[in-house]
Amino acid sequence: MDRKNMGIPAADDLAGWKDADLRLTRHIGEQMNDAMFGSERVLKGYFGDEDARTLLIANEKRAVFQAYLTWAILGYRPNQTDKTRAEIMLEKGLPEPEAMLLRVRIESYPSLYRVASHDARAGTAVLEDVLLGGAVTIRDQLFSENIDDGVLIVARVFPVGRFHFFDPAGPPLGAMMGDEAAEFLHDCGLNFTKEGLRRDSHLFGRLWGWVDRWEKNWKPPRLCNMDGDELLWHTASFSVAGAQKVRKALSRRKDIDYDETEDEYLWFRNNSGRFKDVGETLHLGKIELLGDELILSVNSARRFAAGRKWLEKLPGIVFRNVVTRRMNAPAKDCPMDERISKPQSVEMTPELMASLQEMLNKQYMGWLDTPLPVLGGKTPREACRTPDGRRQVAILIRTTPDPMGAVPVQVPRQAMLRELGLDTEPPPEPVDGPTEPLSNKPAPITSPDGKIGRNDPCPCGSGKKYKKCCGQ
Repeated sequence: MDRKNMGIPAADDLAGWKDADLRLTRHIGEQMNDAMFGSERVLKGYFGDEDARTLLIANEKRAVFQAYLTWAILGYRPNQTDKTRAEIMLEKGLPEPEAMLLRVRIESYPSLYRVASHDARAGTAVLEDVLLGGAVTIRDQLFSENIDDGVLIVARVFPVGRFHFFDPAGPPLGAMMGDEAAEFLHDCGLNFTKEGLRRDSHLFGRLWGWVDRWEKNWKPPRLCNMDGDELLWHTASFSVAGAQKVRKALSRRKDIDYDETEDEYLWFRNNSGRFKDVGETLHLGKIELLGDELILSVNSARRFAAGRKWLEKLPGIVFRNVVTRRMNAPAKDCPMDERISKPQSVEMTPELMASLQEMLNKQYMGWLDTPLPVLGGKTPREACRTPDGRRQVAILIRTTPDPMGAVPVQVPRQAMLRELGLDTEPPPEPVDGPTEPLSNKPAPITSPDGKIGRNDPCPCGSGKKYKKCCGQ
């Protein structure tokens, strides 16, 4: 019987495969009536918690039912020799398109993915596999319209024709939770191989309780400057008797630079080498002379104390007062001059963006040789001398969030992985039927002369067009 008579959609028929997937979802949904899936034994097998039913109800809005049911259908066996419900469904018979979709689901494995990019208009999202490496583009309109770049999801990704679909396999995670979630799974005994993820897929269900505990215990990160001081902006006022004398005194100091354009003095100290990636000097504060007033602006209490100490030794300078504010202080709590004078917008030219990205690249490449508490005081390069260290460092790099802000700069993850020899990716697994295997790296589309087109997907795997990524 030919493909058309079997009702199997063509490989590039996205609508046809979506319809077949919807029909299979209905078949799977019918299984919910089975009392087995509501038993305490099955619930505990997935959630690993005595109070599994409470977790199921509490996480209803996070697609917990779909994740639990998918595991129960694909992975749960009452006894080791028993068949899964998916295998029983295939034996009883399904229309061929639905049977093909169920088979690729059975062969799939759950993993932790970072959303590298998404396109709501195209209905696509690029997912990077945090645990195994590689990236894949999925087709899901609703998902692409309701997701943010940088967040993490637990999912099963499987090939469908020329496309890839996915099923939730665990809770959604915040951008800052990735490395801790991976360590939790490792501590649960999960083996980070395709076979290990497939065999012990129930361990991803433990993440539902872990997320609840993480969110209850989470505390905002301590924001500090390069000296380790808590960020607390100080705007101090000093009276000045003889501005010209003060200017001369400032210009004679070796730790002061004068900015003629802004008519302000920059207080700095030489970088002793502790901070390799910030240049030869470390900026400590700013000094402005406005008539008979001197304004000192610094970002910590210790820097204010040090600045006040040497300023009061200059001729004609007397301390008046100081105003402090935290980083997230509302505008009404800011000094008046900060509320009135807004910084001028800077035109983000391609050259400036490239410069910012280059600076960021330098900082993160320097991070590879920075001792880290999470690695027991070792640098990432030193930690990579052991298999367990390589695993941990690779996940740290893959889960590092991109900087927030209007400028689209990114962490150079692939360059960091290559530098440490961690960029090797597992080969794709063959899949029976007309489907294509899950590709770990999107293939670049080239023109007949072998060149990458400006509007083609960038071969680096970012999910962006070439002209908006490496083509710049």
